[in-house]
Amino acid sequence: MKIVEDVAFKEVLMQRIKDREFNDRSGVHSSDLNYCLNKAAMKKLCPLPIAEHEVLLFSIGWSTQHWLTDGAAETPHVVDGIIVTPDNEDYGIPWELKATYASSNKDPGENFPWLRQIMAQCHVTGQTEAKLSRFEIMGDWKWVFGNKEEKKTATHPTLHAYHLTFSPAEIRNNWNWYVARKEMFEKVMETHQCLPKMLALPMGGAYECKYCPAQYTEMCEKGEIHDS
Repeated sequence: MKIVEDVAFKEVLMQRIKDREFNDRSGVHSSDLNYCLNKAAMKKLCPLPIAEHEVLLFSIGWSTQHWLTDGAAETPHVVDGIIVTPDNEDYGIPWELKATYASSNKDPGENFPWLRQIMAQCHVTGQTEAKLSRFEIMGDWKWVFGNKEEKKTATHPTLHAYHLTFSPAEIRNNWNWYVARKEMFEKVMETHQCLPKMLALPMGGAYECKYCPAQYTEMCEKGEIHDS
């Protein structure tokens, strides 16, 4: 028997994912507004090569979504110039599917970006309720960090599903937040000038900075977006 690593074949597989799922997107998507506006603009104005781990992480979410929805097509909705695409609407309300390395013990109500995203989906579909499924790749992590007895019964991955209900005021206020963010984002795209971090980052989003590529961090600190 002879086994050799086939690097060329691996690249074919990676490129297949990139070509299918990482095409340039026109317009303003809710995902452009949900996190740092400066980074979202930089990704459009001066995109960086997509790292292998980014492609593979995306693939986990994509594959679990298609598995749970039987590959159902997504339908984009455009309201106030913002494109919002629920993962699925087969149950008559938006259904957001997540795959995460976070612990299954984590309260989904603490994930504000997810909640904002889901409320935006409710707004564009005229609903006040939504579904959320969370595919927890590492389970509750006890099989890694638990004591001897916990490791015996710990399992992974795990799946949790939730039904969310929002008030009309919550949905309306959340949408107004998106509309205001869209105006700021379009200004950055037009002027190539970065916003102050207190405006670019959503509340509680300061953690994003430590995960930003060095090229983007440098431009953010200088306040100007330009080709590297």
